[in-house]
Amino acid sequence: MTSGWLSFSLFAAEAGIRLYLILRVVMRGLKPSVTLSWIILLFFFPVFGPLLYLIIGENRLGTRRALRFENRTRNFNEEIEQRWRRKNLEWNADEECYAVLAKLGTALGGMPPLKGNSLDLMDDANLVLDRLKQDIDNARHHCHLLYYIWMPEGRGKEIGEALIAAAKRGVQCRVLVDWVGAKNFVSCDECCRMREAGVQVVGALPAGFFRMLFARLDLRNHRKISVIDGTVAYCGSQNLTDKTFRNKRRRKVGPWIDTTVRITGPAVQALQTVFLRDWAAETEEQLKDAEAFYPPPVKTGTSIVHVVPSGPGPQPDAIRQALLAAIFTAREEIVMVTPYFVPDESMKAALINAGLRGVAVTLILPDTLDARLVEAASRAQFESLLDAGIRIALHPEGLLHAKTATIDRKLGMVGSANLDMRSFWLNFEVTLFVYDGEFTDELRRQQRRYLRESIEVDRQQWKRRPFAVRLVDNLAQLAGPLL
Repeated sequence: MTSGWLSFSLFAAEAGIRLYLILRVVMRGLKPSVTLSWIILLFFFPVFGPLLYLIIGENRLGTRRALRFENRTRNFNEEIEQRWRRKNLEWNADEECYAVLAKLGTALGGMPPLKGNSLDLMDDANLVLDRLKQDIDNARHHCHLLYYIWMPEGRGKEIGEALIAAAKRGVQCRVLVDWVGAKNFVSCDECCRMREAGVQVVGALPAGFFRMLFARLDLRNHRKISVIDGTVAYCGSQNLTDKTFRNKRRRKVGPWIDTTVRITGPAVQALQTVFLRDWAAETEEQLKDAEAFYPPPVKTGTSIVHVVPSGPGPQPDAIRQALLAAIFTAREEIVMVTPYFVPDESMKAALINAGLRGVAVTLILPDTLDARLVEAASRAQFESLLDAGIRIALHPEGLLHAKTATIDRKLGMVGSANLDMRSFWLNFEVTLFVYDGEFTDELRRQQRRYLRESIEVDRQQWKRRPFAVRLVDNLAQLAGPLL
């Protein structure tokens, strides 16, 4: 009798918790697809559903971290923007559609587009590391590096050695890596040597059992940024890895093919701001000589660069909203390259809308991914896109990890954000919106090269895929809102 009553009490308590969480999900006003996915998990999967919701159901960053970020960055953007305004560095677009897009990006990301930049586009991992090492070797005041993954061996070790040498000659070296993405690095011997030499190495967004009770563990810092002396910066999709990097889940997939931009000019200071805000959120360090991180900006070229960061907070979907607006401005052509393609309904609808109104839309994706579930969910999207006249090409060599877009040969985008729900809502990301026809042409040539190397998906053949394959893809699609 006692055992039966205890069993009933536990069942009733668990059912009550599930009912409470279902009501909580409904009242949060999330996207219908996300709400429905959570309701299904909570209703049909006792114990597992509630535990999963407690771990990843809400975008909790942790109270202490959020307060520290707010206190230290409250007036940060205003001070920097005043400096840019005095130097007449902010850009006012001539074309109405781009003026609206620039205004939206400023409202969402907190920083305006800046003119007078020079950009070098690179998709060779070794070349990027060569240039970065050279800039670190020439550093005089500081080196700030922020990466999701840092490869402890190979060329990643070379960058570590360059930072050690810089620290020994008095250069302030700060390294911020994601605690999960770079877990092998933060515990390796090379990292210990860097710290002993005076390089500050911090793991962003620590994960652990007790932290799970107060913060969501899968909120990750996915940015890839380097800033040297406040005059040179790197930004794109490449982690601190070389061509030998492989994911442990599918080691045969690779090498990674990335796109990185080396920047000189005023936009370097916008990336500096992104780094310093992240550093302030993760450390107790008081940056007393912050002015030294912002030397007088010098125009080095003609490119207009808008740095748009996003991440959990007041505007978690800044990049998504800016990208949606950019797609709706397109009149002739959209070319997008991304490894992980699991768009939400609004992004998918925007692409279909563009295809139906006559815009030549091309998606270039890797043929094989390092994550099978994401790969299946991605392919479930293809049929409706192909029906709208959108070209889809699958790149067979390595893993095409670049995240780029070009629109009407006038606007180019390079960054760390994928076209999936994780990048749009959960990760800390950054994307460069570049208003420069010459740069966009160069980026477009890179995209066309990827297209020539790819195999285009045939609409009729795709519709004749085996039933079992289509079933698996469509089932994986159900998890799309939670991936």
